[in-house]
Amino acid sequence: MTSQRYRGGRQSKGDRQALISRVATPLGEAVREKADAHGMSVNDYIASVLAREVGMAELAPQAPLLPRYEELPISA
Repeated sequence: MTSQRYRGGRQSKGDRQALISRVATPLGEAVREKADAHGMSVNDYIASVLAREVGMAELAPQAPLLPRYEELPISA
């Protein structure tokens, strides 16, 4: 009998360290809105901002490429 391992889910992002911070509600809401606008999770958005701020932009998570939808012409 051949055993099959589950191979679903996303690929590991490698070694990570948890940083925890509490911010004022308006700031938290603004960060969530920015993350949404970039198509990123709040965690990835914060990590990208921090990476750029400390001069390690090469470690910043990248925003996903969002598809550009165009209206197709409809001929009658």
